[in-house]
Amino acid sequence: MAYIVWRKLWRISGLIFPVIYIIYGSKKITFLFSFYVLCFFLLIELLRFLNSHFNSWLFKRFKLILKEEELNRLLNTTFFLIFLNLAVFFFRKEVVIYSVFFVILGDISSSIMGRYFGRIRIRNKTLEGAVAFFLTCLFFGYLLNAITPIKLPMVVVFWSALTASSVELFSIIDDNLSVGLASCIVMEIILRMFFSR
Repeated sequence: MAYIVWRKLWRISGLIFPVIYIIYGSKKITFLFSFYVLCFFLLIELLRFLNSHFNSWLFKRFKLILKEEELNRLLNTTFFLIFLNLAVFFFRKEVVIYSVFFVILGDISSSIMGRYFGRIRIRNKTLEGAVAFFLTCLFFGYLLNAITPIKLPMVVVFWSALTASSVELFSIIDDNLSVGLASCIVMEIILRMFFSR
């Protein structure tokens, strides 16, 4: 149980990036901050792949937030930071902020629902987890519209949430990267086609 709590708290800490974007409103500040954090994690990745003792020490030291499957591949956090940097660089502010909330909070709800209530398995995920992911994205999309100056039409939120939950269910690439980029692309396409933004 402690493992799950610490992993989810670590995931939630990623919301610092969209919060910075909302507060400062600056693409440059957000990108530089996320880029420096990515560089730090890439350095960690390099060191652990070059030194197996360091890799073993790292996984023992941070066993409450690292998964065993990450031992011989890039960390989930690194995949998330790659997504974040690509999103901030290529997409508009609203798209980045909503997609990061979707990736983090949707993943947490999907994981909890799938672990404790999942019955219908699809590959290594559950349908119940995917539904929880979708509903969480809708809820936080509505909440962001209601309490922040960052607005997106709910139809954009709906299709992006549906895309994110579907990609999370079927993705063959790490979902920390694929879910976020897919939701960004869908949001951007709909905004350009129907809202001329």
